[in-house]
Amino acid sequence: MTWPPHTFLGVVLSTTIFGLLGIVLIVLGFKIFDWLSPKINVETELAEKHNIAVAIVVAAIILGVSVVIAAVLITPVVVNAGP
Repeated sequence: MTWPPHTFLGVVLSTTIFGLLGIVLIVLGFKIFDWLSPKINVETELAEKHNIAVAIVVAAIILGVSVVIAAVLITPVVVNAGP
């Protein structure tokens, strides 16, 4: 398979793989944020206390991680052919 894909099936396959990779990395980024802030119980703050400030912070973290991951995934790979 060549890169970038030139067939419809190749494009669909690469889009699916990169989409799933992006989702996994976003979840991983949120889990790292959750791990780094042990004093904030996000589930309790959102579900029981209805804390809007925590919801805004969580949304900002998810959007920030998403922007970084999107930038990394769309950056073209440059292969150096020689010295």
